[in-house]
Amino acid sequence: MDTPTHRLVIFTADDFGLSQAINGAVALAHSQGVLRCASLMVTGPRAPEALALARDLPHLCLGVHLTLIQGRAALPPRHLPRLVDSQGYFANHPVRTGMRYFFQPKLRPEIRRELAAQIEAVLSAGLTPYHLNSHLNMHLHPRIFPTVVDLARQYGIPAVRLAKEDWRATLSLAPDRPLPKVAQGLIFSWLSRRARRLARAAGLIYNDHLFGLLNDGRMTEDYLVGLAAHFKAGVTEVYSHPALYAEPELVRWTPAYRRREELAALISPKLQAALTAAGVEVSDFREIFLKGGGGQR
Repeated sequence: MDTPTHRLVIFTADDFGLSQAINGAVALAHSQGVLRCASLMVTGPRAPEALALARDLPHLCLGVHLTLIQGRAALPPRHLPRLVDSQGYFANHPVRTGMRYFFQPKLRPEIRRELAAQIEAVLSAGLTPYHLNSHLNMHLHPRIFPTVVDLARQYGIPAVRLAKEDWRATLSLAPDRPLPKVAQGLIFSWLSRRARRLARAAGLIYNDHLFGLLNDGRMTEDYLVGLAAHFKAGVTEVYSHPALYAEPELVRWTPAYRRREELAALISPKLQAALTAAGVEVSDFREIFLKGGGGQR
């Protein structure tokens, strides 16, 4: 990060705590591969197991995978009467939920309380989170990101994820569904430009580039090896959703995800060789923070 040509890559596994298969994949990819970060879904069915694993893996850079959609709240439903159903679950539909969060300002105090509770669940387990992101990247929602920045400062969490992906590079390696990928890439690039200003003003660390949004669930060995030549100067975060095996509940939610292939990619010697050949250094948000925050501040 000291020179404009220095290239760092952070490999992150999302949905840590959602299932036993994901938890096992995180431990394996961290111990035998390039995985340095994991994003904990604190209300996931296997979150207690993930917290125990995180304590046993002191070099794993832990983050909070903030959840406001397709999941369960940390707080009881009585504390979130407008935000969740009677069982404590958020809505499932991304577009409708995003519109609701935009046009219903009365939801914002409940959103803040719930996100704070999710962060506090990690802290109360005796662990230190170093980065914040979210399920379906909902944290970049223009009505939610200011709250995320405030909470990061309040709890001393140094980094947040931005979702600026080079859709041209993605399409060169995965040319399927070009129009949706371009549209999604442009939307999240716009959201990330706005978020970057807020994060920078707050003194937070953030990634300059990202991959994982437009080829979600298909971060295979061939794809990641091909990406090595596309990494630009600065910090690139690459996130995926690896799993040891295909659990029925995971398949129900994400039938097209190639989770076992994503795990194989993270422990692939070919990927490590490609990164070395391209002169790309593997890092994590904790290391960047301890070295002074890199070039983003």
